[in-house]
Amino acid sequence: MFIANWMLKEPVTINSDMTAAHARQLFQELKVPFLPVVDDGKLRGILARRDIRQAASFVTASQSVHEMNFFNTRMKVKDLMVRKPVTLSITDTVETALEQGVKLGRGFFPVMDGDKLVGTISDREIFRTFYQLLGVDEKLCGITVEADEFTGQTGNDIVRTACSAGAALHSFFMLKDPQTGKKRMMMRLRTPSLPAVLDALGQKGYRIIELLDRSKEGNNSKS
Repeated sequence: MFIANWMLKEPVTINSDMTAAHARQLFQELKVPFLPVVDDGKLRGILARRDIRQAASFVTASQSVHEMNFFNTRMKVKDLMVRKPVTLSITDTVETALEQGVKLGRGFFPVMDGDKLVGTISDREIFRTFYQLLGVDEKLCGITVEADEFTGQTGNDIVRTACSAGAALHSFFMLKDPQTGKKRMMMRLRTPSLPAVLDALGQKGYRIIELLDRSKEGNNSKS
């Protein structure tokens, strides 16, 4: 899954000489957590909405006319932005974005093609990615299966078993329980008979630890 296919393309950018007050207005209008800072086609930094808010809150709390005037007319984006931010390449994957996000504790990255900013990827885009992968708007059935031991063929056998019982597979993911370390397989599928799929998996000794039936509008059941 390459970032190029999931990122936000042609993002709104600001320049480093923009006033903080103007940038604050843009954040309010766009409702985004970050904005890339670009001067003469070059990425110079990123500005976070929280930094603008903190600066504005400090000025408001001070109740100083001079501080308020400085914020409104003289404080610039370059005074608040993060310089030389960590970036990702257009050839990187969503998996790389997730790894970097967890490692660095960040939810926003500019995406570069060489030295040119071509997009951004954030927790919002990744959220939308998993929304599609899970088929949230398609009212699918969800089954999470656990086995005593997962070998190279276990996942294939689970899929074959579900499909032989009439299921049409939409997507599946291999997960690991952070507490026990046991592997699990999460599937999203369509089926005319969910009980038949569950029975087939049960006969193979697979344990169903999570079940979601969204095949009928308004029918959400979990066990």
